[in-house]
Amino acid sequence: RLHRRSCVPNSRGLLIGVLALVTGAVVALDAFGVINGPINRALTQRTYADEATVPALPQSGQVVPVLNPSTTVKSPAPTTAGLTKALRRVLASPSLGKDVSVVIVDGQTGQQLYARKENKPQGPASTAKLITGIAALATLGSDTRISTHVVDNGSSITLVGGGDPTLTSKPNRKAGTASIEELATITASWLKRANRTSVVLTFDDSLFTGPTSAPTWPASYVTSGIVAPVTALQVDRGKTNPPSRARASDPSKLAGQRFAQALTARGIAVKGAIKRATAAAGAPVIASVQSPPITELVEVMLTESDDDVAEVLAHLAGARAGNGGSFAGGSATIQKVLDNFKISRDGLVLFDGSGLSRSNAATPLTLAQVIYTSSRSKDRGLRSVLSGMPIAGLTGTLADRYRTASTRAGGGVARGKTGTLTGVSSLAGTVVDRQGHPLVFVILADQLTAGGTLAARQGIDRVVATLAQCGCQ
Repeated sequence: RLHRRSCVPNSRGLLIGVLALVTGAVVALDAFGVINGPINRALTQRTYADEATVPALPQSGQVVPVLNPSTTVKSPAPTTAGLTKALRRVLASPSLGKDVSVVIVDGQTGQQLYARKENKPQGPASTAKLITGIAALATLGSDTRISTHVVDNGSSITLVGGGDPTLTSKPNRKAGTASIEELATITASWLKRANRTSVVLTFDDSLFTGPTSAPTWPASYVTSGIVAPVTALQVDRGKTNPPSRARASDPSKLAGQRFAQALTARGIAVKGAIKRATAAAGAPVIASVQSPPITELVEVMLTESDDDVAEVLAHLAGARAGNGGSFAGGSATIQKVLDNFKISRDGLVLFDGSGLSRSNAATPLTLAQVIYTSSRSKDRGLRSVLSGMPIAGLTGTLADRYRTASTRAGGGVARGKTGTLTGVSSLAGTVVDRQGHPLVFVILADQLTAGGTLAARQGIDRVVATLAQCGCQ
């Protein structure tokens, strides 16, 4: 069950424009309305073991402009000739392999400024999450929250999963995250008021259909704990003993068992086996908890490259669109959303929402258009695609990058969604050049040697750092 809230768009991490840039001028950042997002968390929480390798960030008084979609920057865009000259050496690096594709787009106008194999479908790896993000926001709504609830069937109660990927049993959960323990407290209180101290418990995960793993995934993805089987009811991301990565083969059943344990701890006896069943139509809801809004789930998915959240969001989008809460339904919905935004989907093949499948394919142009569209849309909720991308050298999957002499120019002034599989390294995001002009970039490198993925990251980061230093006129 999904709930929309008639409130202003969530401000957590909502960055006004194509980029949110880290700066020492906290007051200036606050004036732009970005101080509550991941930049603030990075400034207040992150410590560095080696200060000598920290990216050189802007100092107080050196306020880096943050582009608002309704404004026009006065700095000139780089020229194609200037970019070609500046990038020639870094793109020739052997670390990028023999098959690197690049596209650079003006972040203000959408004009393509530089392209190299921009229409070639390649394995996007986790940059595919950008596509999932825009589809989820457009289909589900940025302020929608996912409900996990309990209904009373008279002779039994049913725990109904709505697809919340962040439902947890942890006592020290993140603020705003739904808790199976809290749900049990509410349920037990209702049952006691009804003079019921024992119940038959069933669980309903029928919102999602079809296989729980993508057909193109190797079995090791689940058995090694990379991702959980995708179900509409799960707790602690299906982990059997968090923080261990081991996943349950049936996350829905595990969630039912955890809920039963929580009820028992609150004086409600659970009778018999806990079985899967579909909740009776019209059965009254006696307890519910809600997830954070979709905008925050998209940010988590992108910042941490969370595969579990990505798969659930794709399934939810498929279910909401009427295509089915499944891998196929999510893919069909994503394709339709791209069509609605007039984003190219030439060569696009998606077997999942996370980018884990090695059979996925996307062009750099598609990814660039997703980022640009998210930045310029009148729907402010779509900008979570931007605010969710990690900040170079500070947050998420980019926290430990952009720290060398050849890359630190991009630290704090670039955002990007990483993508990594064996033999594949990619980055798609935004950066501001030396003259303050916003750019969208996509760099995809595949056909790398087995040990070449990490080296390719450095090569990609040098490309982005070059853009940050470049006027390129």
